[in-house]
Amino acid sequence: MVKDLMSKARGGTASGISTEPNYYDGGMLANNAEFFLYGGALFQDDALYDAPNANAVLGYRRYAYGPEKPLWQKGFTGGHLDDGVTRYVAYGAAVNAPSENKAWYFSGLTSPTRGPIVQNSAEAAVKAATISDTLVGLDMSVQLDEKWSNMTLPAKIRGRSNAEVVWVPVGKQGILVVIGGAVYPEWATVGHKSANVTASQLESPEFTRVIDIYDVASKEWYQQPTQGGPGARARGCAVVAPASDFSSFNIYYYGGFDGIHPTKDFSDQVWVLSLPSFTWTLINEGSPSHARSGHKCFMPYPDQMMAFGGYTSVNGGTPNCLDQGPVVIFNLTSGQWMDTYSPSRYADYGVHSSVVKVVGGDASGGAKVTSPLPSGWSSKALADIFNIAYDKSKLTHYWPYTTLSPMPTARAWPVPTAIILEHGTSTALHTLLPAIIVPLVFLIGLVVALWYFCIKKKSRTSYSTSDSTAVDSSRNVIMWLKGHRGSKQLTLTESQANTTGLESTGEADSRVRHEMPDTQVSELC
Repeated sequence: MVKDLMSKARGGTASGISTEPNYYDGGMLANNAEFFLYGGALFQDDALYDAPNANAVLGYRRYAYGPEKPLWQKGFTGGHLDDGVTRYVAYGAAVNAPSENKAWYFSGLTSPTRGPIVQNSAEAAVKAATISDTLVGLDMSVQLDEKWSNMTLPAKIRGRSNAEVVWVPVGKQGILVVIGGAVYPEWATVGHKSANVTASQLESPEFTRVIDIYDVASKEWYQQPTQGGPGARARGCAVVAPASDFSSFNIYYYGGFDGIHPTKDFSDQVWVLSLPSFTWTLINEGSPSHARSGHKCFMPYPDQMMAFGGYTSVNGGTPNCLDQGPVVIFNLTSGQWMDTYSPSRYADYGVHSSVVKVVGGDASGGAKVTSPLPSGWSSKALADIFNIAYDKSKLTHYWPYTTLSPMPTARAWPVPTAIILEHGTSTALHTLLPAIIVPLVFLIGLVVALWYFCIKKKSRTSYSTSDSTAVDSSRNVIMWLKGHRGSKQLTLTESQANTTGLESTGEADSRVRHEMPDTQVSELC
């Protein structure tokens, strides 16, 4: 499924080894033509690369849009943040609105000083453990002149770690809907213990009970209570499936856990938060063995959700491989997991039958419940936003996809065909075969003997230099694997060259596995 690997080297793979460091739990802010890798906790290694500047950001441009740009080139390129925005935030929630050429990064964690954050350090001053109260915005309306912004959240909107934010086509420019997240999460400490379990258990469940909503056009925040819900959830994933007539917008939330108990079973549940009724419906219970956290989801087709990556709980002391592998596919209409994916298999989205029982109508739409149950709208202004139909002409899709032919397999050596001499075979063949095979075997033996003699002779003269050559080779492999910055030379002793791991500057827990658009990685076995 993943056809090609992309190098982060600026200018593409041909330009050489990537100069970019690795980050933990950042975000991808994107439209349909380009993306920017924002935030994340730096994995520091001074021998391999220098830490980027506070306002540095890495972008990737695939397609040109807007006025003609004679010097435009596709590929990775460095950029800079503006409006006082820095890269010093991680464990937030990235969300994109390609039809508006906008993207955002909601809350997350920063260091106590709002300065550099380092993943592999035990120093409290650079640990991402303080809740960020910001909404970072990116306006990509003008390519090559993208604008960054930084908005402080109002007091009523609580910051948190690893929420999910989705963009919903409601109102003039859409709305952002914030779901879940956790305060005092276990990943904010070196020992993976929540700094305040009691406070987290009290506050985090509210993030699925009362939903925070941001209107893009007016830049105003609202809150709306819901009915039902999964309780505390963080590090899950969410997608939006509108009914065909846009009478309901169904947000599917899958997986995750409470953010404070990594040794307990993770969730494999699939919940639906339906708007504008603001009702929660559980449509698939799942099983603990299939559960995951830290994954990301997207919709390849209107009726399918693809979950990518993640990791399992450490229930029992060690994490297991992801059940069914790192990529699983869920049918949004039926509410069931799919065995396989095929680009030729898809259908229009149908509202799940359990959701229809709550909001009315049928699979194609026609929802009867058009206001929140049972409380009604929390404010008239929010109700007015939902009464404004989004301009559907701005929405684009790129499906259906074509099926690519299988990749050519590596050329195999031909299998020798046995020559069977049956009764009656010509005596000429009996005479011919020994005449060919015997000299051939003798010639091969002679070549092998000469080769062995030359190697023995050469080894006596080159033995003294072989050790240093091995060290250089090991050094080159390490530089290639770790992404050595070309502008900074790497000097290793022999013992260092034979070491494949990097030494952290503090206690690094082996359970931390990081990945996709927000860079939490999959566990592959």
